[in-house]
Amino acid sequence: MWRFRKSFSPLPGVRLTLSPSGISTSVGAGPFRITSGPQGQYITATVPGTGLSFRQSLSGAQARGGTFSPPLHAQQYLPVAVQPIVMDPRVEQIESAGSAVLTSPGIAEFRKLLDRARTEQAQIAKEIAVAKSTEGVATRKHLSWKNGWLFRRLMKSRFAALEAAAEESTARRVELEEQEELAKLGTQIEIPDSLKASFSRLTDSFAQLSRSQKIWDTVSHRVINQFAERTLAARAVERKQVQFRLGRCTVIQSDWQVPHLENANGGDIYLFPLFVVYFAGEHSFALLEYKDVHFISSITRFQEEEGVPTDSQVVGKTWARTNKDGSPDRRFKENYEIPITEYGKLVLSSSTGLNEEYVLSSAASCQAFGKEWNALVQGIARGG
Repeated sequence: MWRFRKSFSPLPGVRLTLSPSGISTSVGAGPFRITSGPQGQYITATVPGTGLSFRQSLSGAQARGGTFSPPLHAQQYLPVAVQPIVMDPRVEQIESAGSAVLTSPGIAEFRKLLDRARTEQAQIAKEIAVAKSTEGVATRKHLSWKNGWLFRRLMKSRFAALEAAAEESTARRVELEEQEELAKLGTQIEIPDSLKASFSRLTDSFAQLSRSQKIWDTVSHRVINQFAERTLAARAVERKQVQFRLGRCTVIQSDWQVPHLENANGGDIYLFPLFVVYFAGEHSFALLEYKDVHFISSITRFQEEEGVPTDSQVVGKTWARTNKDGSPDRRFKENYEIPITEYGKLVLSSSTGLNEEYVLSSAASCQAFGKEWNALVQGIARGG
């Protein structure tokens, strides 16, 4: 029984379960649970201690088959130039759509629950701030009378009222903090041991990937007119250096420490065992199933003018201004030689609007990570 905030209803928690037909989201407590998944929405009731259960469909939806496309591994041999191209009208931004439209339909219910939890927590946080301020005023007033001598003896009823107000303000703050904890949506991810092992290998390969000397987020690009610009590069890009690390996404209460891909011009990306989180803010996030993420791991070549990282390989040289045959254009007196380096490239996209591209100095680590991503996605497609 809540004394001060009677409208509060603790969230029961959610369980995500993988089966060959897809991901199911189950919510409830005790003998009753509501489940949403590929076979629609239904309620399950169990009789404790008997092993008896009953399931009733709530939506009448039929199971839907998903499609699975394994990652592609491409080779790109035309070099890329790094140029300041922000003001060029031909520039195409490489960024994802708004988080409101990215979520995969199969886990939309889970996303709604997360959003409800975040909204509830935000409201309680505001109330806690007010409660702490009120508690501070009431407590200081009470202590000033308690530590004095005259007022608490001459005005006993007033002193008793101040004491009661201080105790009540403290009780309200404590209760709100309890409600804040209960408003967190506990997330239980149930996957087979084989898939846990696959995700663990993905995490290990990501940890190695994160140690690349340089990691860039490609934020925009344009096609180069090679003849007019006197270069062999096929594309010019703008890139910003970012970090990869293992961490936790604050939107999901889970013990999982997962790969975190920093994003320079949009939401950061977190890789959970069954889904990908695109996290742009406390209330701006999307969830995508792996089958809905198109992933490409490839090798790309860059005209590197900003210093060659020690964990990358120089595979050739070119000139700032070149002829068609690759020789230096002698008409430019200050023409200079540029090393061509081999990097790893990761691209993540989806039909709902995910569009992110990363370039990493360690091509070998990038290829290893692509292999483990492929294995994880295939395992999820098999249901474990």
